[in-house]
Amino acid sequence: MRVITLAFFLSIVAPVPGLAVSAGDEGAGRITQDSGRSGEKLDVTLDVSPRPLVYGVVHDASIQVANGTAIDRKVKIDALLGKVAHFVDGDHGVRYQHPDKPEQERVITWPVLNLPAGATERVSFHFLVPWDVSGDVYLQVDVRTVGNNGPVEVVHLRETPQLPDGDRSFLAQYGSVVIFFLLFIALQVALFQRTRRKGGELLKVLSQVGAVLLIFFSVSGLWSALEPWFGWQATACEVLDVRYSVDMHTTTSNISGGRGSTGETTTTYFYIPILALRYDGPDRPIISSGFRNESSATNDMGLLAQFRAGTTTDCYYDPDDPGWVVVTRDVTATTIVFSLVYAFAAVLLGWFGFRRRQARTTGSESN
Repeated sequence: MRVITLAFFLSIVAPVPGLAVSAGDEGAGRITQDSGRSGEKLDVTLDVSPRPLVYGVVHDASIQVANGTAIDRKVKIDALLGKVAHFVDGDHGVRYQHPDKPEQERVITWPVLNLPAGATERVSFHFLVPWDVSGDVYLQVDVRTVGNNGPVEVVHLRETPQLPDGDRSFLAQYGSVVIFFLLFIALQVALFQRTRRKGGELLKVLSQVGAVLLIFFSVSGLWSALEPWFGWQATACEVLDVRYSVDMHTTTSNISGGRGSTGETTTTYFYIPILALRYDGPDRPIISSGFRNESSATNDMGLLAQFRAGTTTDCYYDPDDPGWVVVTRDVTATTIVFSLVYAFAAVLLGWFGFRRRQARTTGSESN
């Protein structure tokens, strides 16, 4: 069921591959990759590979700084990783600017580098484009000369990730979801036709269809929480990055007053913890992201205090699809309560529809 939830999530919030989603950007959809140049001849370039950027893939970012002056310089390099780029590792002593707290966006920084006149220095890092967060990948590199009040050289890249090609194409990943959805629709149509032939009323049909739908929600929610307990492999995971994503939902309600109705807007924020993890899969090391199965960790930000980049934690992955990993596999009270509520509502609707059919049948026989 985790694949069903992910497919539904991506179909709603994920941008169409190849199209940027930056609001108010007339150049949406194009890749921005610049070289910063100033009159002081400190040139900066940013190269990322492989391209295009792909969900679930680790990419390499290389930063080159060239000192075109006749003066030796000391330079400081910082890089901002947006919410869709999760840090994996890097060279030349790179570290987090704020290593002790989870962040939605990360800044990594290198020690001061000595850059002789006419010399070029290159640093690099790896980052993961996780499935858990939608939107554009954004990287920004700031380079400044230590002890100099000159301008900061800035280069950046913005690109919309694509779905994997080959065996992990959209159809290969979500073909079973499409088939399941079509079968579910066929079941509803068959139920409607059967009740109509039996002389069923619209209210009875809606009750039975609603009962089937609620049973589906109840079983799928409970199975999503229980699935890691059945057949998933326990292993040790290295924590690479501790992040969270923010989903914003806005609702508008109409309030009637003495002079008409007015609209009241309410904004709700959902905070979802995410970890970038490295672990040994069945045949190779794997770098992926995960926290707790599905959305049961939403707004449970206190749990992130247990994790810190560079440490090791227990985790569980699916041997049939090793990219799926969780660090906790507990069944929360919220999951159980909602599943029971859905099941109880399904029983009530099904009983209501059955009662109406029985009453209809009894009335027909008495006539």
